[in-house]
Amino acid sequence: MYRLPITFHNHLKLGETPVIYLVVHTHLGYRIYAKKELKGVFATQGTLGDGTALGNGTVLGGDDIITGLEKSARVISFGSFERTLTPKQSDILASYGGKQLQHTSMEMDNADRYFSRLIAKEPFIGRPVSIYAGFEADLQSEHIKFFTGIISELSVLSLMTIEADER
Repeated sequence: MYRLPITFHNHLKLGETPVIYLVVHTHLGYRIYAKKELKGVFATQGTLGDGTALGNGTVLGGDDIITGLEKSARVISFGSFERTLTPKQSDILASYGGKQLQHTSMEMDNADRYFSRLIAKEPFIGRPVSIYAGFEADLQSEHIKFFTGIISELSVLSLMTIEADER
């Protein structure tokens, strides 16, 4: 079950569409990809302290910002995945202790051979990947994480296909 933050719910009530993006955690840092160019909460530099004050008086030290090596609009499509809490068997009691693991695939634009050069220096296979949905005006902690897994396969042609499995 997903718990929607109130700001996420308010954006949906206004008819706004969230941005879906993926974050690949390579050995050098985070790489953030979406269908459109991202801005706002997605910083591309290290953050030592942004001084943001919360309502309860605490001050954030940059811990609520995804700092990435790269953010770009290279996603062609996000594959479908399903979330079920019930295992494939029909045992009701077993459904409380298990869930079906997800598998998803994403297609990225590689017409300029960008990923062909990148994965030679910075391998993606075996690295963690997450898929989020959120609004750029909101903090990253108010975004919903739909998928977290490990990249299991890559196909690098004019479209790079990333296959990932939940673990």
